[in-house]
Amino acid sequence: MPLSNLTGYCDSGHSAVQVQVVFTGTDDIRKSNLTAIHNQIANKERLSRLILIVQSKMTPYARKELENCRYKVEIIKLNDLVVNPTKHVLQPKYEVLTAVEKQELLKKYKIEEKQLPHMLRTDPMASYYGLERGQVVKISHSGEVFNSLVTYRCVV
Repeated sequence: MPLSNLTGYCDSGHSAVQVQVVFTGTDDIRKSNLTAIHNQIANKERLSRLILIVQSKMTPYARKELENCRYKVEIIKLNDLVVNPTKHVLQPKYEVLTAVEKQELLKKYKIEEKQLPHMLRTDPMASYYGLERGQVVKISHSGEVFNSLVTYRCVV
């Protein structure tokens, strides 16, 4: 793949957090492509997340290569970006809990993490928010049928 990809950087203001977004183009993604992308990254030591926007498939060797990265790598298919799942009219409000809020929730209801309802990491909302295994989400439903309903889900 010629690296005619489009790359963007996002700096949150914290010196420890940097995100890079790479649009990989239309070719299949191979291990050599990932090596080239990795070599182009400036400030590798500050990078905490790499988001790859892909249009085609990724080889198994390329997927294996991603496991060796020091930073978190998210793979998002370009077609998944066509619709923003948070903007749907029936979509409830999602709020990611901090580690402290999660512990308070577990203590309040006297439960363990494994007793919470699950949300897969592949869920569109989990992907949208970049959730990782073990994180808990507060989901607030509101509407005409019921006044309000709050549920919690743990990402697995």
